[in-house]
Amino acid sequence: MQATAFAPSERLAPFVRRFTVVETREEATRNLLPEHGLMLGIRFRGAASLVSGELAVRVPDTSLTGIVGAARQMRTAANSGVVIVGFRETGAARFFAEPLHELFGTTLALDQLIPRAALARVQQQIAAAPDHPGRIAILEQFLIARMRPAEPDPIATAAVAAIRRARGSIRIGQLARELGISQDPLEKRFRRAIGTSPKHLASLVRMRQVIDRQRAGASWSRIAIEAGYFDQSHFIRAFRAIAGAAPERFFRDGTHC
Repeated sequence: MQATAFAPSERLAPFVRRFTVVETREEATRNLLPEHGLMLGIRFRGAASLVSGELAVRVPDTSLTGIVGAARQMRTAANSGVVIVGFRETGAARFFAEPLHELFGTTLALDQLIPRAALARVQQQIAAAPDHPGRIAILEQFLIARMRPAEPDPIATAAVAAIRRARGSIRIGQLARELGISQDPLEKRFRRAIGTSPKHLASLVRMRQVIDRQRAGASWSRIAIEAGYFDQSHFIRAFRAIAGAAPERFFRDGTHC
């Protein structure tokens, strides 16, 4: 499997974290950790399925995946290719009017939200592009044409910024007080605009920073405590709740991203 990342253009950078082109020459299975934002995928070759035990469910060739609560396993067929849009936490709301919490934990066929003819056209253009930068340029044009004039929810945007500044180590009740709103309406507005609860997003942000630092060579125990976990055992329990396995086993057992 080969994954090539591309930075978005200046116009899309406030809404898109990255574009990724993933290709496989041979059948591959990888573990997908939860992301901070929604993910849009347009497959230009091959097929992929989400695997749970012995059950495999094919992923639509054009899809939108909400924020998920736990790691998932994906099996990709040989000679496959897909372009993935990784939205920022507040980014997807600029392109989709639907309440994003309704997509939590699901992968939706994109033609339920966008006319099938338009999707077929952009999918064909991406497949015919001579290289990956060409594919990204086509997808950027598609997204720019879909941009909505509505501004993001200011409370949800401020809450995301606070969660990021705190690197996920934050109390939601205190956050609500700092934003001048009670916790219940904060939760509702946040779920609608972001696609999950503030607490869940904070847990993902904190977990990701630990994983990224460990990949750079730091020890689990040190970075777990620096990230705000009580100790290494606290981190392992939190990681197992998301990944289904302790970190050493999860990263030892197969390809992950």
